[in-house]
Amino acid sequence: MQEDRKALVIFGSTGDLALTKLFPALFRLFNDGNIPEMLDIIAMSRQPLSDEAFIEQLVHHIHEADTTQLQAFIAKITLLTCDIHDRDSFQPLHALVAPSALAIYYYAIPPRLFGKVTDQLHVSGCLNDHSRVVVEKPLGHDLMSARAIHDELSSRLSESQIFRIDHYLGKEAVQNLMALRFGNAIFEPLWRAARIRYIQITVAESVGVGDRADYYDRTGALRDMIQNHLLQLLCILAMEPPARLSPDAVRDEKLKVLQALRPIEAHEVVRKTVRGQYAPSSSSEVLGYLQERGVAGGSVTETFVALKAEINNWRWAGMPIYLRTGKRLHSKCSEVVIQFSDVPIKLFETSGSQMLSNRLVIRLQPHESIKLFVNAKTSGRGMRLEPNALNLDFCDEGKMRRWTAYERLFLDIIAGDLTLFLRSSEIEAAWSWVDPIIEGWEQHMPNPERYSVGSWGPSASDQLLARDGYIWLNSEGQ
Repeated sequence: MQEDRKALVIFGSTGDLALTKLFPALFRLFNDGNIPEMLDIIAMSRQPLSDEAFIEQLVHHIHEADTTQLQAFIAKITLLTCDIHDRDSFQPLHALVAPSALAIYYYAIPPRLFGKVTDQLHVSGCLNDHSRVVVEKPLGHDLMSARAIHDELSSRLSESQIFRIDHYLGKEAVQNLMALRFGNAIFEPLWRAARIRYIQITVAESVGVGDRADYYDRTGALRDMIQNHLLQLLCILAMEPPARLSPDAVRDEKLKVLQALRPIEAHEVVRKTVRGQYAPSSSSEVLGYLQERGVAGGSVTETFVALKAEINNWRWAGMPIYLRTGKRLHSKCSEVVIQFSDVPIKLFETSGSQMLSNRLVIRLQPHESIKLFVNAKTSGRGMRLEPNALNLDFCDEGKMRRWTAYERLFLDIIAGDLTLFLRSSEIEAAWSWVDPIIEGWEQHMPNPERYSVGSWGPSASDQLLARDGYIWLNSEGQ
């Protein structure tokens, strides 16, 4: 065994996730000199594939690459064919990873295969106490199936060896949010229900289900997005300051937020949740969800969810948090809006109908940024105010290439840093909150409301906020 040698093994290397996200991220790290020289990359393919055919796929998905660097990167990759149901298929892998001090196994495969692959790795001698396994969502379809996945993994691995990835936590703006909160004293007195009117979290997509229809039609927007990405963003926003930036300290505080979420009971779903499904628009030739290839006829799977959440703790009690996600919406946008309270007395005039309350907007995509909207005097006579944005994103695109989420998370995996990865208790707490909503829909809202392609969702979504006197803010908090 070589002390510094490491192996990164990617199962599902010819799949969409590996080709479009994982290998491009690894190449960028390699191109910038951030991949350890002693790291070997092993691509596992279920179907027999020639080296030339695999390289052709890689080149197709790694754009704007220097040819020399790309060839050097490809030289680090070894392609193996492996039938996960055949124990003998793992022997060539064992021969490659055995000399390594650390082997990392990335499961870019369906969760139903997690247990089988883990067992085969164990039996073939590829797993040891230093091995790490990275798993992608969906981590369960409900609480029971999530526990079953955890049981399969934990039968061969300790909790510290399992890296449950949520790529949203690797985004620059999300990590800047933690820095903003816990590295600046000025925000702490304001970061509570007494100083914030509401929080909105939106993850909107302009595309449809595409070639994911088979998976999506069995899953829906609530399971696909709310249960993981949006609830994780909510945890970062609402958590208490950890005692230290250690993995357990950070994840302990996130878990407390999930456990403090006020349950949405079955009889409350009609008033506190909205579920929708995109339909053709008269002004567009884009297909509706029911016309997408692979979608079951008469499907009631939701492609849009909006809901009102509340956190029952001393910091946040009584303040609404609105979550929204959907496909085929007006534009692609992922952002968090924190609307601060109004000033006690409005002394000044405003330009037009602009609101005077301050607003913090954290945009995750398409262009990551953090902006604080404050009121300033307009030019000329009198004291008329208008909102102005202070850009708090200090990453100058002209000077520094922005890392992708997977790049950061890959380096954390190699370093063994679990801070930005989910613990099993977080997964279970999230499902414990989501499952009653699904049950409530089955009883009281069996059919999703239709919304037109290119809109911002069903009209009921606007009514959800209107009942509290608010509106959705659709573009950088505007």
